[in-house]
Amino acid sequence: MKAPHTILVVDDELTLLKSVKERLELENFNVLTCTSAEQALETLVKFTPDLMVVDLRLPGMSGLDFCRQVRSSDSASRLVPIIFLTTDRTEVSKVLGLELGGDDYMTKPFSPAEFLARVKALIRRSLSPEYREEAEETLVSGELSINYPRHEAKLAGKILDLSPKEFEILYLLVKKSGRVMTRQFLMERVWGRPYFNTSRVIDTHIKNLRKSLGKIHGCLATIEGLGYKWEEP
Repeated sequence: MKAPHTILVVDDELTLLKSVKERLELENFNVLTCTSAEQALETLVKFTPDLMVVDLRLPGMSGLDFCRQVRSSDSASRLVPIIFLTTDRTEVSKVLGLELGGDDYMTKPFSPAEFLARVKALIRRSLSPEYREEAEETLVSGELSINYPRHEAKLAGKILDLSPKEFEILYLLVKKSGRVMTRQFLMERVWGRPYFNTSRVIDTHIKNLRKSLGKIHGCLATIEGLGYKWEEP
């Protein structure tokens, strides 16, 4: 029998924590719970979950700071998908969370059915054959090399300081060099959610990527009205 996937849930609302845990366990998930980001970081030293569900407003270290620390670490957990839980309905907090490396968000109160659907979708995406194929792939474009298993991009031998999402976007563009990647495709592929014209998340990531790419930033071309493509140096 296949081992159940493990989900780490981090929230200081004990009632919600209990209900989420029970609902996930009914779907045969193994569930770890923490009431603070600090406790969650200690848990990640011992376990690497398949998915993390993190409240933005935690006591002490916030959910965003927790995400930032996990994504910048060298542990296997830096690649684990994260769903943010938030009571803030403003677009600012949602976009900020995604830019810091979150994969999705749910606004409280949320539908249990929709929550389960998003959990399963993220786990399917992270374990898909295409994802596993990418996890064994290394790309080279001029002086740029991208090692997917290590989530590491180097330019002339120097490691680029990229966020997880910036790395994913660069990897996709270089892998499909010469082909236009639409904003909709990038949003669905990297974040696993639909693209809305009002969102500036992708444009912000592209801007940051160009800064990191320095002298070869021109290889990341904008195709007006469509999206972006990588042009070989």
